[in-house]
Amino acid sequence: MFILYILILISAIIGLSITFSIYKQKHRKQPLVCPLGANCHDVVTSDFSKFFGIGLEILGAAYYSFIITIYILFLAVPEFATPLSVFIVAGITIGGFLFSLYLTFVQAFLIKSWCSWCLMSAALSTAIFIFTLITLSINNYQLIPLLAEYKMLILFGHLIGFVFGVGGATMSDTLFFRFLKDFKITKAENKILAGASEFVWFGLFIVVLTGIGLFLPNSEALLANPKFLLKVVVVAIIIANGAILSLVISPKLVTIAWKGNGKDVRKTRDLRRVAFASGAISFVSWYSALVLGFVTTTPFNFVALLGIYFGLLIVAIVGSQIAENFFGKFFKGK
Repeated sequence: MFILYILILISAIIGLSITFSIYKQKHRKQPLVCPLGANCHDVVTSDFSKFFGIGLEILGAAYYSFIITIYILFLAVPEFATPLSVFIVAGITIGGFLFSLYLTFVQAFLIKSWCSWCLMSAALSTAIFIFTLITLSINNYQLIPLLAEYKMLILFGHLIGFVFGVGGATMSDTLFFRFLKDFKITKAENKILAGASEFVWFGLFIVVLTGIGLFLPNSEALLANPKFLLKVVVVAIIIANGAILSLVISPKLVTIAWKGNGKDVRKTRDLRRVAFASGAISFVSWYSALVLGFVTTTPFNFVALLGIYFGLLIVAIVGSQIAENFFGKFFKGK
C-alpha cells in the first residue's frame, strides 16, 4: 500500500512539474520546446488550450496538487482514508483520466497536432487512475457497496450534469440564431458558441460518469428497464451529434455563406442544413434525456419509447430544414 501511495505521489509530482513548466513558458510568451518532433507550442496556444476560460495547465496543476495533498494526508494520517474520502478521491481520479482522454481526442481530431508534454501528462493521469484502482482492490473497498451507499450524492451530481448539458444546448441554439441576425457568424461569435459547447461537453462528462455510478449497483434491474435503455441510446446520440458539431460544423461556421444566391451560398448549403439539423438533434435529445431522468415509470416498452424518441427527432430535423429553407429564401439576395 505504501508503495502504491508513493507511486501515485511521484506521478502527481511529475505531472505538476510539467503543468508548471507549460504555464511558465506561456506566461513568458516563449516557444515551448517539444521532444519527439511534436508541435507543443501550437497545441498549448490553440483555441482548445482553455476550458471555461481557464488554462488547461492551471486545471492540470490544480488536479495534481489535489492528488499530492490528499495522498500526503493518507500517508501522514491513515485515519483520514475513510470510505467517503477514498470514494471522492477515486471519483476525481476517474474524472481526471476521462478528461485526459478527451484532451487526447482534441489533439488528434480538432487540433490535428501533438504535444509530447500533454501526452506525458495524459499518461501520468492514466497511471494515477490505475494505481488508484489497485489501491481500492488491495484495501478491500468494495466499489458496488460504496456506490450504493452514496447513491444520493451521485444522483445529485447526475442532476448537475443535466443542468450543464440542457443549459448549454439551450444557450447554444439561442446564441446561434441571435448571431445570425446579421447573416454571418464571426470568429468572435464562433468562440462564444465554442464556449457554450464546453458547458454541453462538461454536462455530458458528468452525466456519463455519474450514470456509471448509478448503473453498477443496480445493473440487472436497469438493463430490464426500457426507460434506462432509451436513455443510453439518447446519450449515445448526444455524443455522436456532439462529435459532428465539433469536428465538422464548428470549424467551418465562419466560412458558411448565410445569404444571397451566389456560388458561396450554394456551396455551403449542405453545411447550413447540417448545422440546423444538428442543433435540433442536440436540443431534443438533451430534453428527452432530462424527462427520462424524472419519469419514474412508463406504460411503454423499449420499442415504443424508441419510436416516440425517433419521431420527435424526425419532427425536429424536418422543422430545422424548413427553418433553414425559409431562412435562405427570406434573406435571398439581401
